[in-house]
Amino acid sequence: MPANESQGETDYGGTLKAFVNSKGVWHRFIEFSEPVKTVEQASRQVDADKIAKSIVMVDANGEPLIAIVPAKSRVSFAKIKARLAVKDVRLASPEEVLKYSGYPAGGVPPFNDIKRTLLDPQVLRNETTIVGGGDVDKLLEIKTRDIVGVLGPLIADIIRN
Repeated sequence: MPANESQGETDYGGTLKAFVNSKGVWHRFIEFSEPVKTVEQASRQVDADKIAKSIVMVDANGEPLIAIVPAKSRVSFAKIKARLAVKDVRLASPEEVLKYSGYPAGGVPPFNDIKRTLLDPQVLRNETTIVGGGDVDKLLEIKTRDIVGVLGPLIADIIRN
């Protein structure tokens, strides 16, 4: 789902809104007056325990993947490598994040152009989850079950203990 171009600016949030509407996903956008780059900044307006981050990664074969984990957790590269049976994984660069996901780093929602998705089961503990809203100044609250229903992710323990 490529982003919509309007007057030279890309409307990533509009693209995301069109996608969730097309899938019938209940959602609520949460807008901030400035970019939200940390869990601490977001937690001023939302419950930090409900936030999940979508981390764009690239495997040793140059193939992208998304790891969805609770915002306060850190992803385990070793667990992901073992789960996917790949030699290595690394974080995507900001340019790769946009290229592969269709969204800028810091605003990546679970619903994006990357088809290979891993979801840590701890994300499933909340009825709703707050995720990237397409832009760095937006978050999106959705029903957690819709992440599973729409994406069909591999559910696996992928966080550091």
